[in-house]
Amino acid sequence: MILEKMHVKNFRLLQDFEIYFNNEISLIIGKNNCGKTSVLVILDKMLNDNTKISWNDINIEHQRVLYDKIKNIDDNSPFESNTLEAVTMYLYIKYDDSDSYENIQKFMMDLEVDNNMIILEFVCQITDDKIHALNKIIKEKEIRDFTAFSKYIKKNFSSYFEIKKYSRGFDIEKKEITQEKSEELENKDIAKVIKIDGIRADRDVSNDDKNRVLSKLSEQYFTEMRKLLDDTKRSDINDIFDKLEDATRQADDTLNVAYNGTNDQDGIFSKIFKTIKEYGGVENNINLTVESSISNANLIGNHTDFIYKHNGEYSLPETYNGLGYLNLIGILFEIETKLEIIKTNPADINILYIEEPEAHTHPQLQYIFISHIKEHINEYNTDYANKKLNLQSIITSHSAHIVAKSNFDDIIYLKKQDNSVEAKNFSSLNNEYGAEQDAFKFVKKYLTLDRCELFFADKAIFIEGDTERILMPAIMEKVDKENKEKRKEDNSLPNYTPLLSQKISIVEVGAYSHKFMPFFEFIGIKALIITDIDAVDEKNKKCRVADAAKTSNASINDFFKNKNKINFIEYLLKLKSENKVKNNIRIAYQIPESEGGYCARSFEDAFVLLNKEFIKENKESLRNYGSLKKFEENELDNPFDFASKIEKKTAFASTLLYYDIMAEDKIKWKVPKYIKEGLEWLQQD
Repeated sequence: MILEKMHVKNFRLLQDFEIYFNNEISLIIGKNNCGKTSVLVILDKMLNDNTKISWNDINIEHQRVLYDKIKNIDDNSPFESNTLEAVTMYLYIKYDDSDSYENIQKFMMDLEVDNNMIILEFVCQITDDKIHALNKIIKEKEIRDFTAFSKYIKKNFSSYFEIKKYSRGFDIEKKEITQEKSEELENKDIAKVIKIDGIRADRDVSNDDKNRVLSKLSEQYFTEMRKLLDDTKRSDINDIFDKLEDATRQADDTLNVAYNGTNDQDGIFSKIFKTIKEYGGVENNINLTVESSISNANLIGNHTDFIYKHNGEYSLPETYNGLGYLNLIGILFEIETKLEIIKTNPADINILYIEEPEAHTHPQLQYIFISHIKEHINEYNTDYANKKLNLQSIITSHSAHIVAKSNFDDIIYLKKQDNSVEAKNFSSLNNEYGAEQDAFKFVKKYLTLDRCELFFADKAIFIEGDTERILMPAIMEKVDKENKEKRKEDNSLPNYTPLLSQKISIVEVGAYSHKFMPFFEFIGIKALIITDIDAVDEKNKKCRVADAAKTSNASINDFFKNKNKINFIEYLLKLKSENKVKNNIRIAYQIPESEGGYCARSFEDAFVLLNKEFIKENKESLRNYGSLKKFEENELDNPFDFASKIEKKTAFASTLLYYDIMAEDKIKWKVPKYIKEGLEWLQQD
């Protein structure tokens, strides 16, 4: 039995939101404020009674809809739908013949053999009588606008709105919910089918001397593990609790053995310490232990210390370690504690969530955590008392390091659009590539090894080689400065955010940028492909653009693959800037600096054409640094041939940066037109 899908209406950014969960781990990723936390919060609020829906939880647009409907009802007639729904959540639970029917039978709305779904509906609503009562309040208190209404309802929301829970019918052929609805469900019955618990991002971890978080967590872990002890061990510990006033070093030693074990037997904390070591959570010369320090009746809570044993002889307090290790160890203690709680009274489906495990941890610890977590959790997904513990985990993150070490099939990407969010399972990207499975495998491998930050970027620039990679930040700075000066002279020009102030990822992919186009469309980011026109003649030999009929550039050919032109190069050069855009992706290749002028074939060719004077001024320096071969100044008049004078492209790019900075009031190099046009397009929102 698994939680297959959740559908949410009007909860924060989750306006009309669907997400399909994975059977084991769902790694929910996305940029900040895209709804990752909201996914966890709505599950927690609806399934657990200790948290309630508030007015602020309702989608902003839907708040106004509710206000308008409540304000405008007729006092003398019943409200046509009897209720107004503020927030709704549907959970789609899938079962099979191996599952027990004991707990789900009262939720089953039909006996169709092929229907293996039950749908749980959770709705926060205001009923007809309270709608009229609230309408009356609006008039009596002269609440004249939405702002005043919001102020009132924030304080009184629970007086009018309440959560109801039902089972709904499901048409298995149409894959949609029917009008059939059960009687209102009780929380205790739902809790037999599905439970959720987890670890929030706002963990109380710090290395302040007064903070003893790990000791507190060890207390919680001890409390749960103590329930599982056999009668003899439990009796031994209880006897010590009863004799605290007479406790001596011998009692401390006894408890230390009970906590930490010996060479021959495990202690209560042995399992969690072993887990921490497997995660690499301690350095090679540090071992963890729990030491008893009895002084009064609060034995494990206030008077047991979590310490680090250094080289077997030095004892250091828990706060004498970095926040990264404290956070990792704290998470593992919380995971173990919550899993032990689940194990003692499991539901048919048990959801464990971990929010942003990367907090305070450096990349290596993040790699270790995500590499071990699935195996760790699956250890609990076995039989307990002849009953399988169906455990599904939800992890949220905005760490490229965690994504890089994850199984990409576990990834669910959240994409924010205006006032709503869309969830996309990375496994579905496979379908976007269709028959081009080699391309899909290439993109997955590339993202894993190098560029997982693309998932979290707002925009991306794809470049071909080392020269562009080294120069691109400087090129972006030049474009920013030029646009700033233009706006000083003309206030009517739009005021865009500078390129260097935007979250733009620069990615070097050689000639394979076209392989990423389905991925760009999948994550929905704005992308600029900067490539060379790579003109060739009919025999596919490199030639000047003026002598060419086609291009050997795979990205250009793919971008315009449906354009069958006799002279493809001529077609490319005549294209207007706006016609080089497809699905929020723009391609930029060499074009003439002025209409009818010379067109370069490569970046180096274009750079030489535009920066003859800069090269002349720094002629000797460029040669001395090994950037250029010996040349005569008149050779610059033929940029196509002169590009071959560049010996080492990385040295050439680095030298350009250095002498541009040193130029001060002298000549600085300029950005080729094709790159500038592309960046100005990317700069816009």
